Amino acid sequence: MLDAAVQSLIDVGTARTTTLEVQRRADVSRGALLHHFPSHASLLAATVDELIGRNEAAVRSGLAALKDSKDGIARAVEVLAMSTSQPAYLAELELWAVSRTDPELRNSLRIAERRARKESERVLREIFPPSKKTQALSTVMAMTMEYLRGLALSGVLRTSTERRRQLVAEWIRAAKILLETLD
Repeated sequence: MLDAAVQSLIDVGTARTTTLEVQRRADVSRGALLHHFPSHASLLAATVDELIGRNEAAVRSGLAALKDSKDGIARAVEVLAMSTSQPAYLAELELWAVSRTDPELRNSLRIAERRARKESERVLREIFPPSKKTQALSTVMAMTMEYLRGLALSGVLRTSTERRRQLVAEWIRAAKILLETLD
């Protein structure tokens, strides 16, 4: 059921990932679905862990693709930029947006995202090169994620891959400056 819900989110989005659609995709009864997920919000919130797992797999794939890159900051930002343009990441962002007006979903997502935060921070620390300026590195990692989250959302309407590449390259330059200047 969870796989069906995740795939539905990726394929048709949050608005069309109804309990009936998940039921149909999973080929289960209404009672079976409601036994495991008593509400639409609980079903959607349960998908977050799987989406996060897929997003981490996208990061691992990106790291493998850029393993020969000698510039650690550029590699980290490029890997994250690639992973934030993947369908699973965009589905997770869509859940965030929908939760703005759905208090039950928002509360469920906050809990799920709080659980995932440690894993996300671990992944960031693995892909960014170590630095003696730990506070500066933490700031740059957080700002990178915020920037790329916005870039991913903008990419829904603005589809120029060249412009996206330019913006990622400029962020890499800015991140290096920040790492040098922040205390």
